Amino acid sequence: MKLIVSDFDGTYFVDDINILKNNQYIDKFRFNNNLFMLSSGRSFKSLKEMTIKYNIKYDYLSCCDGSILYDNKDNILIKFSLNNSILKKFLSLKHFAKIERIQYSYDDDYYNERKNNDLIGCNFVIKNENITNKFLKEFDKLKEKYTEFDFLIYSHDEITFFCLKNKGINKSSTIKYLKDYLNLNYNDIYVFGDNDNDYPMLKEFNGFYIGQVNNSIKEVCKGGFNQVYEFDLEKND
Repeated sequence: MKLIVSDFDGTYFVDDINILKNNQYIDKFRFNNNLFMLSSGRSFKSLKEMTIKYNIKYDYLSCCDGSILYDNKDNILIKFSLNNSILKKFLSLKHFAKIERIQYSYDDDYYNERKNNDLIGCNFVIKNENITNKFLKEFDKLKEKYTEFDFLIYSHDEITFFCLKNKGINKSSTIKYLKDYLNLNYNDIYVFGDNDNDYPMLKEFNGFYIGQVNNSIKEVCKGGFNQVYEFDLEKND
């Protein structure tokens, strides 16, 4: 049994035509007694909506950059809850830049307001033009002082996400859990991605990039394709 893990935006979903071809590829892959996981920075609600919209058949959904794992019956298999002791200090950073929004990450979705203490992460979303040197300096101070947490930065064309999570929780976390849960071999796990938040899983497993990516991602991958369905399992087995 083999496992394919794919990022969603920019990887599995590039456009409406190619996602149908990816679905056909994955349907055949799963028919041969293999497994498929989507791994995304999206919340469960958002990613689930996409699977319904595009009729994507899957076995597992990994959401919020590896913070929580669902099976295809919507059961939570594992969740990495945030230690809230750091939250007040992290939120104090909002005074040093114009924040587009604060995302409180919960089991089901991202919220702009805090619901309860059972968080799995917290993100600042800031337009790139509004990121200040003071904000970056204070962010780095927290990162240096509170080493038991991860302070992550994911940059995009117009906005940047500044994220707080427990140490070592990333897209590899749910794959590692599933590897042990299903007794899979490392060599039987293939992952696809295109962005910095995919880097940990691309580096640790059999990583392949999709589309145009930066050199740091290329360096840890075994190869690249324009679309997931171009991957030839027999050639890379």
